[in-house]
Amino acid sequence: MASIVEYNERKAAENAYPERIISPPQPNDCCFSGMKQLGDVEEDGNWLYVYKRCRVCGYTVRNFLMMSPKALRKMRGGILRGLN
Repeated sequence: MASIVEYNERKAAENAYPERIISPPQPNDCCFSGMKQLGDVEEDGNWLYVYKRCRVCGYTVRNFLMMSPKALRKMRGGILRGLN
């Protein structure tokens, strides 16, 4: 899965969403209460996700939410075919 986040301890944190984000490589104490969603829910393969970025230090992660509805339907169809 490709990501727009570059983890780099030598560059300053930068938010150029949706093209790229430069993030510190490790979270800080501020990240646990300071994360903000960037943009809308996106889909990559079978997964739905959002980018979350700390308002204070710029640490960014891709937060996976759930399997995509399309992937769930495909999986359900395979299970139902197996029951017949």
